[in-house]
Amino acid sequence: MPISSTYSKEITIPKEAIDENGHVNNVADVQWMQDIAVEHYASIGGIEAQGPDSTWVVREHRIEYFLPAFENEEIEI
Repeated sequence: MPISSTYSKEITIPKEAIDENGHVNNVADVQWMQDIAVEHYASIGGIEAQGPDSTWVVREHRIEYFLPAFENEEIEI
């Protein structure tokens, strides 16, 4: 199965992700990156497709903020 270089989905920002500044907390961004990485791995077959001696690792996180995100907005991860 070919591995997709891009995997994404849209989410609606929940109230729980908003910090005291009124926009998405940076910790939520990192959690969503983790969640999407796990979903991507599952979409290509996960450990069953890779074999029991394989796994995935995150080599780098990079977030470039263009604008703040707010509750109930839809964003693409």
